[in-house]
Amino acid sequence: MMISEADRSEIQELLSRYCHSIDAARGDLCAGLFTDDATLETPVGTATGGTAIRAWIAERLAMRQEDIQVRHSMLSTLLAPLTLDEVRVRSTLLYTWETLEIPREVSVKSTVIYEDVVRRTSSGWRFASRRCDTRLPLDDVYFQ
Repeated sequence: MMISEADRSEIQELLSRYCHSIDAARGDLCAGLFTDDATLETPVGTATGGTAIRAWIAERLAMRQEDIQVRHSMLSTLLAPLTLDEVRVRSTLLYTWETLEIPREVSVKSTVIYEDVVRRTSSGWRFASRRCDTRLPLDDVYFQ
């Protein structure tokens, strides 16, 4: 089973929208990138379903420091089709903080691995599951 170039592009766009919406503290936009039955698992909590994911995102955004801009940068994306409408996605996150004062200081806070399942919906590709951890093993499915 092959993933079309159009689907690859749309899935990459989904990852980028996640990063930009969470960095801009737009929880409404970020939560809209998940299916209603999605699961979000991170080292700092898990949420299942649209309502719980919206609440989890809002809670995390409320904890941000006002003098810091966070940046999520998704790197090294691999795709593996599950069906015509579901794809596994593995990517590396580089998470940084940047001060707002000049001169700006940037610090790397974390690198983690995301293992996602994205699903084609009537609204485009959405996260059906998003799992984030520092030590997720590499599955050979990405190399077949």
